[in-house]
Amino acid sequence: MARMLAAMGLLYLIIMGSSFASLGVVLPHMIAALHMDYTQAGSGFTVLALAAGLLSMLPAQLIRRLGGRGAMAAGIAALISSYVVLALSRGVAGYFAGALLLGAGFALAGAVPALHLLGAWVERRRALIFGAYLACGGLGGAIWPSVVEGAIKVFGDWRGYWWFMAALASLVGAITLAAIREQPDADRTADEAEGWTLREALRTPQFFIVGCGIAATYFVSSTINAFTMTYLHLHGVGLGIGVFTFSVQSAGHAAFPLLMGGLAARVGVRALLVFGLVIQAIGMAVLAYGWSVPALVMFAIGVGGGYGTLMVATTLAIETYYGRAHFARIFGSNQLFCVISVVGPALTGWVADATGRFDTSFLGCAALLLAAAGAAATLRPPAKASPLRAAPAGLPEQAPWA
Repeated sequence: MARMLAAMGLLYLIIMGSSFASLGVVLPHMIAALHMDYTQAGSGFTVLALAAGLLSMLPAQLIRRLGGRGAMAAGIAALISSYVVLALSRGVAGYFAGALLLGAGFALAGAVPALHLLGAWVERRRALIFGAYLACGGLGGAIWPSVVEGAIKVFGDWRGYWWFMAALASLVGAITLAAIREQPDADRTADEAEGWTLREALRTPQFFIVGCGIAATYFVSSTINAFTMTYLHLHGVGLGIGVFTFSVQSAGHAAFPLLMGGLAARVGVRALLVFGLVIQAIGMAVLAYGWSVPALVMFAIGVGGGYGTLMVATTLAIETYYGRAHFARIFGSNQLFCVISVVGPALTGWVADATGRFDTSFLGCAALLLAAAGAAATLRPPAKASPLRAAPAGLPEQAPWA
């Protein structure tokens, strides 16, 4: 179990680090070589986000047909292919194709199949195991921008970086596939007799309340990644302080999943959802009105820690409310809500063009998060005609949601 967690955690670190966290770091090196304008360069993020969101249901289908290892292998192949395509790209079409494959690898080899495989073997301290896995993704976001710059210096240019990523993903992917152990068929059949189906989950308001938390969080995350540095520059904040702010945010994203995973058994998923959304809202409100170093640290901890908390809370909510049997299908379907993230930068840019201000959009983000927190505060375990015999081990059955 420890070997499987370590291998899949390392793979997730690479996936998170090389996609949303650092594509923007290597992109300036690619723009001139590929003859792109800034609109085309930014559109690659839209392609990446849409692919990651819209394909989030596909891992569940592959798990049913190919098993967990087969689904993970497909994702690793997509990931390696994306790096090769980006390394060989000669224009905008190649860049978009690489971003599309990178989004596919993010969906197929990321959290959905990994948490399905880990959850099948963990009876106790499941929340902590899930938190440890998700913390690896936050760590990837924290360290990978430096990896990009270091690799470009070592290998000479941005193409060398993508070839390095293809080799690294091949090595880590092979280690991951060797470490994976499938759940025995007999145990899987027993779980399926108890769990909710996707159709049943879609009939409950809890599914959509959790999805609203995901939508609000990704909307805010995409917005701040796109415009925080511009906003700080307009207020005379130096580049070094801006980089420091994002480092603190990434550290919060890495630390909070592990911390909150350890607390989940005591406080329950509803409290984690509300907490994660509220501290993000506080962070956005602080950013709208303050840009001193203490204010920026508060913003970074709130948004980074809240994001990490939400990732753990939504994962545990889906498993706790709907069981393990169809976790991959239900969790993957819920991740479709992250597609809303593509709207954030466009809407914020439009408001900034119309008003010359970003604080209005940041306060709007805070209000959106608080609305999602209000909805999350109403959560109760969904009722079913044939209720689950017990909540997943390691999480409280009633008290936190009563």
